[in-house]
Amino acid sequence: MDAQFYNLEAEQGLLGVCLQGGIQETIAAGVDGSWFYDLKHQQVYEVLEGLHERNQSTGTGNTIQELRERNLLDKIGGPSALTFWEDQAPTRHNAPYWLSKLFTCRVRRMTKAKAENLIARLSGASTGEIDSFVSDLQNHVLDLKDHVSKVEDETLKETVDEIVAEIEERFKNKSSTPWGIPTGFLPLDNALGGLRDGSVYIIAGRPGQGKTAMALSIARNILIGGSPVGMFSLEMTKKELTMRLMAAHGDLNMMEVYRGLLTEKEFKKLGRSVQVKMFPLHCNDRSDLNINILRSEARRYVQNFGCRVIIIDYLQLLQGTSEARRMGKYEEVSEISRNLKTMANELNVPIIALAQLNRELEKGARRKPQLSDLRGSGSIEQDADTVMFLHEPESDEEPDFLSGTKRLNLYVAKNRNGQPNMDIAFEFRAEYTRFDPMSALD
Repeated sequence: MDAQFYNLEAEQGLLGVCLQGGIQETIAAGVDGSWFYDLKHQQVYEVLEGLHERNQSTGTGNTIQELRERNLLDKIGGPSALTFWEDQAPTRHNAPYWLSKLFTCRVRRMTKAKAENLIARLSGASTGEIDSFVSDLQNHVLDLKDHVSKVEDETLKETVDEIVAEIEERFKNKSSTPWGIPTGFLPLDNALGGLRDGSVYIIAGRPGQGKTAMALSIARNILIGGSPVGMFSLEMTKKELTMRLMAAHGDLNMMEVYRGLLTEKEFKKLGRSVQVKMFPLHCNDRSDLNINILRSEARRYVQNFGCRVIIIDYLQLLQGTSEARRMGKYEEVSEISRNLKTMANELNVPIIALAQLNRELEKGARRKPQLSDLRGSGSIEQDADTVMFLHEPESDEEPDFLSGTKRLNLYVAKNRNGQPNMDIAFEFRAEYTRFDPMSALD
């Protein structure tokens, strides 16, 4: 392999640091055997790791004894090799210097292997498969974050200063606005503190209960405030979403539009409805979207268009990687859930993901949903910062979402940054496919 893909001097220097007692820094940086190109260096590091895990000294004497017991001492060059490596590292505090060099070589090796695998799979691949391969490679490169910086002392000074500055600003201006991006619904903002960067919000409900309408209502409020939004719709086309947004924004009765019964009075509302074309909404309606393509496109939306919120409709329609799909639906949904949280942290934006509930709840009597009703995987509940359920309050009347104004509650079942187990009441205007704050309707 070309010398640019490995650095034997750096490998030996890092082992020398470990032999002098600096292995804690390498472990904190996430170092494992894959960081070493030379097999004998891998073997020595694994011995050092084992000694450290057993709370034994990683000094030269202990390491020589362990290597001898494993019949590895002669293979790695004998005691003189370890002495030479110690000389490569003047002190135990040289870890960051060697780590930065090894990290670069490791990234090159891993990316080369990924690219070679991609080339091998390109033969006979469809356009969609190629898109997925390229997105996978891009995400791989961006996921290889530099652990080296983490070995340096990290304190809370800058974070505390930032928080204090924001608290002082709120105190001086008596601001009651949420810390995150406002949803436009005051009771919801009071409960959540707004949509916080790096957080994942799940809105779940039965089919046809208004999950998309709720997401679009929040998106509309954010868009009116001037913040761009990125939306990935795996169930509805861009045209269908646009018609819903037009109806919600202009009080345009889409039921009459669909039936061809639009009155002249309703037709006049079209002027306000078309204002949505100025909204900075970036929509992707690919039905074959997988988690790698989603992360790639979401990154583009944030970097190129400044999107402040990402919405996904809906989670269980997303595809995982081919490996996760082979393992089963539970593992696939778990992988997707983990990736959404990683994506939220990576892009530093809130992510709203819609989700379906288990079929058992869909078929049973009406009741308030619980976290265990989330369909597909317990990882959704675990990875999400906030989980909310749309449900109709208990009533003797049969639910009817096709006409009139209905009361629907958004039950905040999990809320990592606020109060959980609370219901927030909304008016659902079916003719406009829009949620409004509760008014006189009880």
